[in-house]
Amino acid sequence: MRISPFIFCLITLMLAQSTPATAQHAEGTVPFEMLSHLMVTKVRINASEREYNFVIDTGGVVFIDKSLAQELGLKQMGVQAKMDSLDLPGFRIHKVFAFTTFDFSRFEALGTPIHGIIGSNLMERYRVTIDFKASSISFSGDTTDLEAPEGSLLLPFRSHPVNSAPIVHFLAGEDSLEGMIDTGQPYPVVFPLDNFEEYDSLYVIDSVRSSGLMEEWPAPGADHNYLARLRSIEFGSMKIDSAICLFAELPEMLSMPLIGNDFLTQFKIVIDYPNHTMLMIPHDDIDFETNVFSAGLNPDVSKDGEVFVKGVWEGSPADRAGVEVGDRILSFDSQEITPVNLMDLIELLEDDATESVTLEILHQDAAREVNLEKAMLLGGASR
Repeated sequence: MRISPFIFCLITLMLAQSTPATAQHAEGTVPFEMLSHLMVTKVRINASEREYNFVIDTGGVVFIDKSLAQELGLKQMGVQAKMDSLDLPGFRIHKVFAFTTFDFSRFEALGTPIHGIIGSNLMERYRVTIDFKASSISFSGDTTDLEAPEGSLLLPFRSHPVNSAPIVHFLAGEDSLEGMIDTGQPYPVVFPLDNFEEYDSLYVIDSVRSSGLMEEWPAPGADHNYLARLRSIEFGSMKIDSAICLFAELPEMLSMPLIGNDFLTQFKIVIDYPNHTMLMIPHDDIDFETNVFSAGLNPDVSKDGEVFVKGVWEGSPADRAGVEVGDRILSFDSQEITPVNLMDLIELLEDDATESVTLEILHQDAAREVNLEKAMLLGGASR
């Protein structure tokens, strides 16, 4: 399971007119920690003694937990709260306006409280460099043109009219598309679910359907996803054969391909927001997986704090073992499971070096133990 927070809830086009910060002269380098696929950094608000955890998300906007905004006595302006200063490690940004409409309970499975999101409507004032290997993100006022080293990609982009996220051109098979750079979602590319039938007939090599949801954005109706391998995806001069992607129902305002961390983490990335240019420098060990090694289930936390199965990939080890959507998970590898240690289970499920996981499952008041030997979800044995 990988958490894909949706950061557009209850936002209207008024966002495009907001002024989130006055920070033209502030710059610095900020360390972050990867929690699952999310970049999380420590911040202080209004010079607070306590530090708070904020996700850095190019596909998002600035949010703060409503209860924290009230606790800190931040000035409320409709659905926004005003921070006089947002202190990131290394520098301060003044007069930051944050929306208070995001449901931060969506992060409970991380086992670490998340208090806010730093999105592109704040980062758009900077040249932003994301160095995944150094676990740091730099904010600069440099206005010189980006220079592309040999072997790198230099891509122009336009800004999304709602959240200022970079939108770049790419090819999926023979389709010319635009995709949003979204560090807040894990898969290499997520396509709108409505595209699946067309792509399945044209470009999909193989695919698997889920029962229940493996990834979710608030949208009406969808009860499944597809994991697929496309013939190819191309960004500039780079062609990726047998590319892994997800199909999911996306809200109308976000109904475009999302380019996520399983792709982006293969590069050092420079997003020059003011000049609408993005530089992608591939790592020496760049490697795009062509299959997914998985037990095939998505654990989540219910509103009453129970860990349950939200989705199962059909034909996966979990499916073959009879694990069903709605089953409770009582323990893993002989450890009782709670929302606090759910992230430990998620890390085992995501770690390719872990070949099996033992779960105690409760189905219709009957408990049983299942040992899930991970396997490739798509046809073929390659990763």
